[in-house]
Amino acid sequence: MRLPKFEHVQPSSREEASRLLQEHGSRARLVSGGTDLYPRMKYGLTRPDVLISLKGLPATPPTVDPNGDLHVDALMTLADLARSQTVLEKTPLLSEAALSVASNQIRHMGTLGGNLCQENRCPYYNQTHTFQFVEPCFKRNGDQCYLIPKGKKCWAVFSSDTAPALISLGASATILAPKERRQLPLENLYTGDPLKPLTISDGEVLTEIIIPCPLSLRGTAFMKFTLRGGMEYAALSVAVVLDMENDGVLCRAARITVGSVGAGPIRAGKGENAMAGQRLSKNLFQEVAQLVVSETHPFPHHGYSAAYLRACLEVETRRAFSLAAEQITRNPGDPG
Repeated sequence: MRLPKFEHVQPSSREEASRLLQEHGSRARLVSGGTDLYPRMKYGLTRPDVLISLKGLPATPPTVDPNGDLHVDALMTLADLARSQTVLEKTPLLSEAALSVASNQIRHMGTLGGNLCQENRCPYYNQTHTFQFVEPCFKRNGDQCYLIPKGKKCWAVFSSDTAPALISLGASATILAPKERRQLPLENLYTGDPLKPLTISDGEVLTEIIIPCPLSLRGTAFMKFTLRGGMEYAALSVAVVLDMENDGVLCRAARITVGSVGAGPIRAGKGENAMAGQRLSKNLFQEVAQLVVSETHPFPHHGYSAAYLRACLEVETRRAFSLAAEQITRNPGDPG
């Protein structure tokens, strides 16, 4: 397959990229590694007239500010992110998630910002269409869904691996616009609407992720379920963060985020509340895992039935709790 014709523009700064995006409007797309955008262009799913490339801009190495918060440049490649000693020491959960993305070759091209801002996926939409169907689906301005027969809405799934990890870490995103710079909780970057999955508007660029310093003993774990490992997108993923009381026995607070089972990352609020103030145990993990399944309602996608995904999510959530608890046991009294 060949890429369609387009104008390639390489700005000298993020600020210039933002101005160019606003100037060209819907005719333009931002690109860095291109591992998500270029295949979609080849399939004819998007045909931008202008590509504004950030590939030539340098990525700032991760830094820790005086408050202990970790700052990560959105232009970092996933490979650099996974092997960064600063990231590994401060937020091993993010290192795990970055390392789980695709293949080594893809991780050397794809960036953190691209992984967080990728389009939702569907096994019908993300392929060529001439042999599949004639009438367009919701993603192609139609009025039907081919994934869910007689579906009344789009069921395309958001498949980022790093987003659930960062949301569970309480990360915030820095968004640059031509006239302002703003921050928002990363979970607010996602709309839950497959037709417009991001809250970013024309002219805005995701530039940085800020991860707050943990204030107590913490255990984390990231689980990604696929049949072929890094060869494919996740059937589901779950990121767990357990913040403990100083005694290391009672759970002070929990953050649980499920990915690749809906139109955006899903915070399991009821599960988080059920963990708070509790002593960690296998029985508790089982009960909360079942609660997480009941409140996230996994979409069937890419050949996985909803029943199969529910069963897998329960198992992977329980495993994530156990791994996070083991991490706490290995590092007693360590607030980071």
